[in-house]
Amino acid sequence: MKSFALALSGGGLLGAAHLGALHFLDKKGARAAGVAGTSAGGLVASLYALHIPMARVIRVGRDITQHPRDYFHLNTRGLIHEIWPSTNPATGLLLPQDFLGALLNLAPDATSTQDWTIPTVLTAVDLVTLTAIAFTNHPATTPDHGSWTRVAGQPLKLAMQATMALPGLFQAPRWHGRVLVDGGTADTLPIDWATALNVGFVIAIDVATPPHVQAHQVGLAEVLSRSENYAINTLSALRTSHPAPIVVRPDTANGPFFGFQDYE
Repeated sequence: MKSFALALSGGGLLGAAHLGALHFLDKKGARAAGVAGTSAGGLVASLYALHIPMARVIRVGRDITQHPRDYFHLNTRGLIHEIWPSTNPATGLLLPQDFLGALLNLAPDATSTQDWTIPTVLTAVDLVTLTAIAFTNHPATTPDHGSWTRVAGQPLKLAMQATMALPGLFQAPRWHGRVLVDGGTADTLPIDWATALNVGFVIAIDVATPPHVQAHQVGLAEVLSRSENYAINTLSALRTSHPAPIVVRPDTANGPFFGFQDYE
């Protein structure tokens, strides 16, 4: 098989579908030469680049989804600072440190983005300067569309927390005067970055398929989530100057964005 790169989309817990897709590729002996990921896809991309078998990641994911309260905690201190203003108000409702710790324990010797074993990009957005950030270990050419800041040699935990920091929900890390949130804010399917790695053709895995709904089913949650989904997908389409020759869309249309019970 020719050399290829992966582009892994965001999608909340729907990102579990990435694990199934990559586990399938593992069983077929097809290994990507590079990977770019955003949000949930960024987390999976980082673990994939650390050469952790997807079967191990799937087992850890199963425990997390069965006991989510052990891994995600309310940001009580930050919310208090939000109510009584201070220099460090909350940047998210939930603290993901235990969740990230469980993932990083799969590769305890890896601490830096330089530990990725293949060319890799995880995307985020800085809310202070309103610029897109690419954590990478590779001197990739910047994609044709959009202004990106490339950073290398950073802590793995920082890159992973930044790419998954869904605005308002998960604590956004502060880093050198920046506040970093979910890379899906800039582009939910980083095909351009996978192309820029220049390691072969691109296979894009897009797990964020919005469910089909009827008008009478649309409530507040759907108004917010589907409005954001439309904006993000439209922006991604504008940014993508190099369509992937292969796009895989697992059937996630009936799965809720945070449906822990639907992990399997």
